[in-house]
Amino acid sequence: MQPKLLKRVPFLAALSGEDLRWLAKRVQRRKYRRGDIIFVKDDPGESMFIVEDGAVRIYVPGTQGADLTLAVMQPGEFFGDLSLLDGRPRSASAEASRKLTLLTLERDDLTELLESRPKAALAILRVMAERLRDTDQMASDLAFLDVSGRLARRLLDLAASNGREHEDGLLINVTITQEELANMIGVTRESVNRNLGMFRRLGLIGRDGRRIVVRDEAGLRGYCE
Repeated sequence: MQPKLLKRVPFLAALSGEDLRWLAKRVQRRKYRRGDIIFVKDDPGESMFIVEDGAVRIYVPGTQGADLTLAVMQPGEFFGDLSLLDGRPRSASAEASRKLTLLTLERDDLTELLESRPKAALAILRVMAERLRDTDQMASDLAFLDVSGRLARRLLDLAASNGREHEDGLLINVTITQEELANMIGVTRESVNRNLGMFRRLGLIGRDGRRIVVRDEAGLRGYCE
């Protein structure tokens, strides 16, 4: 494993070259096809994963067949850390959204990393705090926002985390299907289709191929308030 690949990961970027070389000797690369299951809820947590290439859907399986998507992890992001830290089973499931390459770090190596490198430990804590805030926001949205509001919030969140400047606004630089959006906000694909159509007619969003362009952030935010 090349240390320069690990330096792309935000919480590892602050590590010294020596630390990165130490870590590179312990990280393993795994490849998955689209639809492959990486782990399921309640599995024991033995590894932390870093997305090198592709995307991972983190979700909670529904009791009646409909899953709730919690996040879609992109290159440079990590997941599976919670079970390694608290020793409890996986709190969600993970699936390859497309062809995927993961870097894996085992429990003993992660523990040694965090105990001896405080900057990495603090970086992980910051990310976990952000995820906790996101979970609180998702619960609030499900309780108090209608479908339009939840969809608008999710589009704004995706634009904030994966946005790129575009001539018509802010391009969400990942391909998200209507089914994936529906799973993220706990509604049907048909409901997402109707509301996306409404947002397009109002000039709030546009398209660039298969990707969504946010054209009016303030207009979308109005649906979330």
